Amino acid sequence: MKIIPRYILRHFFPIFTLALFSFVGLYLIIDFFEKVDDLLEKHVDLMDSCLYFLYKIPFIATQGIPMSVLLAALIALGILNRNRELIAMKAAGISGTYYASPILMAALVLSVIHFGVGETLARSASQKAQEIWQENVKHRKSSISWGHENLWFHGKDVIYEIRFYDPKNKTLENVSLFYLDPSFKLTQRLDARRIYWKDSQWVAEEGLLLTFTGPDTDQRMFSEKTLDLHESPEDFASFESVPEELDFFSLYRYVARIRQDGYSATPYEVELQLRLAFPLTAFILSLLGITIALRQGHHGGIAVGTGIAVLTASIYLAVLQTGCALATAGILPPLVGVWAGNIIFLTLVAYLWMKDPECR
Repeated sequence: MKIIPRYILRHFFPIFTLALFSFVGLYLIIDFFEKVDDLLEKHVDLMDSCLYFLYKIPFIATQGIPMSVLLAALIALGILNRNRELIAMKAAGISGTYYASPILMAALVLSVIHFGVGETLARSASQKAQEIWQENVKHRKSSISWGHENLWFHGKDVIYEIRFYDPKNKTLENVSLFYLDPSFKLTQRLDARRIYWKDSQWVAEEGLLLTFTGPDTDQRMFSEKTLDLHESPEDFASFESVPEELDFFSLYRYVARIRQDGYSATPYEVELQLRLAFPLTAFILSLLGITIALRQGHHGGIAVGTGIAVLTASIYLAVLQTGCALATAGILPPLVGVWAGNIIFLTLVAYLWMKDPECR
């Protein structure tokens, strides 16, 4: 690596590291004071309490990468600009693109790291943190598991195998119910095309009921059948967290299978697009940070850069969340809703870059 890019990165990475550690530390402090009462009340031992917060660190770090990149780009270039070092580079015939490119390359690498860590370490660690919270604080084990492309739910004396759950319409699609006796022996199996909630009870459509009595099996087809189940739609609300627990490729296969079966996969498609769009936030915000830093002039300082970074990141996240909400509601296609923020900010950066000669 040449001298100037290495010199730029020596300013960028210390600020990025400090910002990221500050973000993680502040998040943990706030989270600790929010959860400490519950941990003490449930007499959670010190080791589990420490592990709970430790497992959350990878996820928190991935959330802090974009903001830290923006801060580092603004402050690093702001310091060089204030010290007249950028003027010296321009006097030597070095363009703004040349000394900005190391930061952009670093931001791109950090975006890739963000995606990789988010889909591996952060996701598995977050699941472990959630398990500690559910078992030690809520005193209940998760009833949901994932197998291949179906959801499994362990209810009272029955196990559900569900292809797709529609929380809006309170409908279970392509369902198999396995009824068990107290000795965990299979007594009945019910397969239905759909099970829906009506008048405070579940109703199955177009299915087959198998009853096992000794060596004999009784088979009965039905077009509609009222079911006596202890579970209600509220018990299946935790299905909404399933996309967060799946890695990118598992979620992609699940979305493809749902679409193939003819069901609406909009919430899952939004989550899938967000997995790609959010890591790129670091790269896009670095572009915006570089452009703003070069337009600040020689009197731009750390305080100004920090204020601009916080305001910019807040606006960006608001646009991103609004787009995701519109896409989830079906007002915008998932691709448009999720990527709208990135496109808007990229357009803004392109406009500022072309308009200001300081950036070229």
